[in-house]
Amino acid sequence: IMNIKLARLFEIVQILLTEKKVTAEKLACHFEVSKRTIYRDIETLTLAQIPVYSEKGRYGGIGLIKNFTIDKSFLSQNEQNEILFALQSLNAVQYSKNNITLTKLNSIFNRKADEWIEVDFSRYGENDSILFEKIKNSILEKKVIKFIYFNTKGKKSKRTVEPLKLWFKEKAWYLFAYCHKKKDIRQFKIARIKNLELTCEHFERELKKEDLKNQNNVNGKGTKIVIEVDKSQAYRVYDEFFEENIAKKENGNFEITIEIFENEWLYGYLLSFGEHLKVLKPARIREILAKKVEKMRENYKN
Repeated sequence: IMNIKLARLFEIVQILLTEKKVTAEKLACHFEVSKRTIYRDIETLTLAQIPVYSEKGRYGGIGLIKNFTIDKSFLSQNEQNEILFALQSLNAVQYSKNNITLTKLNSIFNRKADEWIEVDFSRYGENDSILFEKIKNSILEKKVIKFIYFNTKGKKSKRTVEPLKLWFKEKAWYLFAYCHKKKDIRQFKIARIKNLELTCEHFERELKKEDLKNQNNVNGKGTKIVIEVDKSQAYRVYDEFFEENIAKKENGNFEITIEIFENEWLYGYLLSFGEHLKVLKPARIREILAKKVEKMRENYKN
């Protein structure tokens, strides 16, 4: 989001360089944001010592002091790199409105940003790529969305939310949003969102740091688990666990201690190692997995 704001700030300066005055309403319409957001952007530019001014009244508007130009010496080589790389990262997530700004800055700095990053969402399949694009746009444009959501128990519900932030963790995408039904910030797993609809309803809500922190800690402390993994699974062990949690045993196997939230996903993950994993502690999880294995055997008896 900060990179997107940076792109918008530089495009605002470019617009003000070519036009004497522009109204906040016109800028808000151009960027598809609120006038309040534009006024915050103008304040940011002022703090950055860009000579922006605003005039009220019928012929008022936002402008730059006459004869102002963006000189190459205004930004150091490293600062130019940071700006171009930030804009390049937006291209990686298909932020289409970024291309014009990037082209203009390449011209101003007389250079080209390196192709240093690429993001591929194709593994989700075509429909999920479209879903991700819709959610991304709804966050950037601050538009309310509606969708069907399936919780961890498979229960279906209709949700109307104000999308605030996309978050990637533990190999999955999540959406932080203000839920109208729950009247609070909620975390939704993208894979469980179905039939998403964009609405024309605009919102102003911002995600606060304490909201994000509270959601991360919503389930409290995880369960401490000790497992033994066969040495043949070394490639998975070092890919999927932190080195400080891994201890090598005399027989060459790995003893791994982790603290993680206990749910059906965890049981499925442990079972994905098949006969190459054994839970040492706690005994309760050993019993749960043993019952699941027995039920799997029952499924194949006939």
